[in-house]
Amino acid sequence: MVGSVAPAQLSLAPMLGDHMVLQREREIVLWGTAAPRAQVVVALGQERREVVAAEDGSWRTELAARPASATPFSIRIASGAEVVELADVVVGDVWICAGQSNMEFPIDRDLHGEEVLSRAPWPGIRCYQARYTATGAGGAWDDATVARLDESSFAVGDWSRCSVASLRTMSAVGFYCGRALHEQLGVPIGLIDLAAGGSPTEAWIPRDALRAEPATRSMVEPGNWLENPELGDWCRERAKQNLARALERGLDIPGDDLGPNHAFKPGFLWRTAIEPATRLRVRGVLWYQGESNAESPRRVVQHGSLFPLLVASWRRGFGEPELPFLFVQLPAMGRPDWPAFREQQRLLAAELVHVGMAVTIDVGHPTDVHPPDKRPVGERLAALAMSLAYGAPTPATGPRIVDAQRVGNTIVLRFEATDGGLDTSDDAAPLGFAIVDAEGESHPAAARIDGDTVVLDIPGTVTPARVAHGWAPVPTCNLVDGAGLPASPFRVPIGR
Repeated sequence: MVGSVAPAQLSLAPMLGDHMVLQREREIVLWGTAAPRAQVVVALGQERREVVAAEDGSWRTELAARPASATPFSIRIASGAEVVELADVVVGDVWICAGQSNMEFPIDRDLHGEEVLSRAPWPGIRCYQARYTATGAGGAWDDATVARLDESSFAVGDWSRCSVASLRTMSAVGFYCGRALHEQLGVPIGLIDLAAGGSPTEAWIPRDALRAEPATRSMVEPGNWLENPELGDWCRERAKQNLARALERGLDIPGDDLGPNHAFKPGFLWRTAIEPATRLRVRGVLWYQGESNAESPRRVVQHGSLFPLLVASWRRGFGEPELPFLFVQLPAMGRPDWPAFREQQRLLAAELVHVGMAVTIDVGHPTDVHPPDKRPVGERLAALAMSLAYGAPTPATGPRIVDAQRVGNTIVLRFEATDGGLDTSDDAAPLGFAIVDAEGESHPAAARIDGDTVVLDIPGTVTPARVAHGWAPVPTCNLVDGAGLPASPFRVPIGR
């Protein structure tokens, strides 16, 4: 009789791997599977933990917190004769990078990508890159792709050092933020890149959270989500295109009571990408998303409920009620609903605690939804992180409008966070300001800087009601703070 080798039963969760970065000064959480009721022994140096796997084979344990260290070490996990080792592990700060294609946008397409690659490797930065079955690209998927839309197999990934090979596909925004943080903090930086091209906000939120809120409940009503008019037209039509071949042939597509699985399906990316990561300890979140939720006035309003729900849900998931959440305001582009969406983002950043917004109105493109210069985006997120997450006294937001007051035949706009005084990026007079009358008509207004204020001359016989700055899909505006960070577009009422 020919002997057989029993299949291995000891394993670690997919997000735990060689070359990973563990969050400093937080307990180290390890988990995986083993034989049911088997003893699992975890050892890191002199520290040892023993745990018994549950009936389903799952196990979890914690090791003591450790300070930041770039000196690699290994963690040994054993169960009976089976041994698994995590090798080349360091301790530093870990940031989740998520959103849609502009966060996914890789170094090898970035304007400065060749320079970054020519200086590789970057030993202080490591990255976990998710490799999804499929996300937002066009075309009909083949049978093998559709079969891998099951939640258990949709997302895979691994950790790597920042070598030339791994950098090419790494998030450019994430890298530039991580590089700036590493240079300023002097600790290893781990970036968990989970971005998925085209994905809408609702795909990243737990379905039960969407169902619990009156404003979002209709997005997860039982029935085929592909036919739900509460969801975005573009996302549903792209998903139908992706699934067309399987739908036409009646193929059994993995799914549930909301219909077939897809990266755009409400709650799907939470289940496949974020929920598995919530056992990790992380320093914060970098979020670049919104394009798929800014396609109509209705979707813009909807996003006003979705984004706070996203932040609250992730904080609950990670068990961190004040988890820093830093996001990118949409840049300039010729889409009619983007001014209103940017204004909503500005107001949400002011309303939500431990949430920061990087202004990028100056690095967009009129016709390209993927502007190629991601370095300022990542570096502005790093400035926000230094200020909001680490408490450093550094310029981070650009000038923030406080109020607008009428003074005689002028309007005086007060700003905060001017960091050394208001300025313009081109040394010209401030551009992009307009006075809006009671009928909603906009009148361009000459502007000048006076300390931490901007003074607008009221044109002609206009009766002013509001002031707008940068209120256009692709505005011409140049107001910056003393550090050169741009002011957000805004629209505010005029007081007296």
